[in-house]
Amino acid sequence: MATVNKNFRIKNGLVVEGSVATVNGQNILTEGGSDSYIIDLIGGQATSANTANAVVKRDGSGNFSAGTITADLSGNVTGNVTGTVSDISNHDTDDLAEGNNLYFTDARAKDSAAALLTTATLTNIQITGTGNGGLVITAENGVADSDTDDLAEGTTNLYFTNSRARQAISGGTGISYDNSTGVVSVDNTVATKTYADNAASSAIDNATTDNIDEGSSNLYFTNGRARNAVSAGTGITYNAADGIINVTANTYDAYGAASAAEAAANSYTDTEINALNTDDIEEGASNKYFTDTRARDAVSAGSGLNYNSTTGEFSVDTTVIADQSYVDTAVANLVDSAPGFLDTLNELAAAIGDDANFVTTVTTSIGEKVAKAGDTMTGALTLNADPVNALHAATKQYVDTAETDAVTSANSYTDAEVLNLVDGTTDFEHVDVNAVSRQIAGTTGNIATAAATTVVQWHKNNYRSAKILVKAKNGTHTHLSELVLTLDTSDNIALNEYAITTTNGSLMTIDADINNSNVRLRVTPANNNTEVMAHATLLI
Repeated sequence: MATVNKNFRIKNGLVVEGSVATVNGQNILTEGGSDSYIIDLIGGQATSANTANAVVKRDGSGNFSAGTITADLSGNVTGNVTGTVSDISNHDTDDLAEGNNLYFTDARAKDSAAALLTTATLTNIQITGTGNGGLVITAENGVADSDTDDLAEGTTNLYFTNSRARQAISGGTGISYDNSTGVVSVDNTVATKTYADNAASSAIDNATTDNIDEGSSNLYFTNGRARNAVSAGTGITYNAADGIINVTANTYDAYGAASAAEAAANSYTDTEINALNTDDIEEGASNKYFTDTRARDAVSAGSGLNYNSTTGEFSVDTTVIADQSYVDTAVANLVDSAPGFLDTLNELAAAIGDDANFVTTVTTSIGEKVAKAGDTMTGALTLNADPVNALHAATKQYVDTAETDAVTSANSYTDAEVLNLVDGTTDFEHVDVNAVSRQIAGTTGNIATAAATTVVQWHKNNYRSAKILVKAKNGTHTHLSELVLTLDTSDNIALNEYAITTTNGSLMTIDADINNSNVRLRVTPANNNTEVMAHATLLI
């Protein structure tokens, strides 16, 4: 495996404590109280005078006072500038003196328009005046007393003449027209109104329907058409061939009359029946009227009962059904002076837990108990507390605590002895590493879509500082960063990524925040399908 030397990158600044720093044996320029070191390095002397081949510096007022400076300037420039200004967009017309191309003014615009109007060739109109003083438009002889006689005829809008009007029209069919005189007349191919009226009247007087062809809508009358226009209804027969109509049946509504009669009879009967009661109707052979005797004879006594049909009274047969006295005696014999809380079946059932198999349950329970003479446990035994006396059984919790205390005591003793061996004269306060520090690690798995992802996190109240090593993998390339993180008392996070090495450019950016009281180390991959892992040493 090849070892590749990579550049050591510093992120967010490098602070070197000391007065000298070197790179490859060469001193690094540092900020000092004067510029003599830089001047000595590049040659010349810093001056505000216009000195050739010398560094230009500001004077006591912070201004450059070195005469002519040739440079590309950006931003605002204060003072006079000679030479070519780099960008005209930084200026407007207020900064430029007027040359041959004059600036626009209202007066100049008015004067220019007036000059065009007053020098133009006009017909029958005169324009005088200036742009600032106003223009005067005067028609020839005055507009009020002018007419078309004062205007020369043009080539398009010609004046009217009789000859032009007569030439503009012509005669059509049946019309004769003389364009020299303008006379219009009707020729003999067109009938006059009188001729037409007389011809129509004569035709009507001499005409009959025999002289007029039948149309498609208003047809002439025929027997066949009249007979076909008629049809027969209910109870009627009709022969369209000869036009004969016959009645086929009696149209009297016998069914309707019968229905009406039936309804009237039913109504009369209902009225008469509603006026009767049982006193008006003799008893029949089947539907008998009610009497006490008939009702008492209709019932009889069953098992355990006695019945008197004369009076209708039922009584209990005490030889079959127990009376109260018999029941009280039987219950007393059953209770047999039992305690008040166990003198009912319900209380007895409750006492045995409503268990129908009480005997079997008790026998099984007794068989599961540990014998006082000694026995073998098949399951876990949970004690109610740690032992306090010498012969008490020890719990796992008690044993684990005792073991931890023993290890802690041994470690403490060993650490003290090791420190004494290393430095027998200097006091050193030693603590358990686990009491002040903790190591954690985490991985994101494959981040399919590049987005900020939490790699590791811890509760801010448990640990306030951390040193973290973070690695990103994408394809064949890796990116490794080492950083330190700490929180102040206001939970502000200070993060310094002080060491970076990559095989092919940066694969991630690292940040940290607090979310739900947890300090989160957040990594944003530069590419999709990147895996990130981190190992952190936390300090309280």
